[in-house]
Amino acid sequence: MSQENVELVRRGFDAFNRRDRSAWLALAHPDLEWLPPADWPENAMVRGSEAVWDFAVRSNEPWEKGFSYELIELIDCENDVVAAHVGRRVRGKGSGIEAEFEYWAVLTFSNGKLLRSELFTDRAQALEAAGLEE
Repeated sequence: MSQENVELVRRGFDAFNRRDRSAWLALAHPDLEWLPPADWPENAMVRGSEAVWDFAVRSNEPWEKGFSYELIELIDCENDVVAAHVGRRVRGKGSGIEAEFEYWAVLTFSNGKLLRSELFTDRAQALEAAGLEE
């Protein structure tokens, strides 16, 4: 089952990069929880797959189109958990300033659907949350 979850992560990021709402929602549990890192400006939990989709799309509004999320590394953590190292280059619509950022997502699945996404800025913290050691 866990290799299937790794493939679901790939499909989910691909769907989001294409802004294919229906394909992305088909992979998400209706009760999806999205937890950003505590030090991010938007650090409140978002609940519900449609609310998570809407939040993610809104948070991309300041950036020019054409800059996708990149999966740098995927770790199958067993027990329906995948750790994903994610990167992105962006350019501000108004400023033209370019920036790069990376984060880790610990993704929990239930019956083939993404149930929880918890984000971390630190690899060690993400792996600990996923039940692994560095």
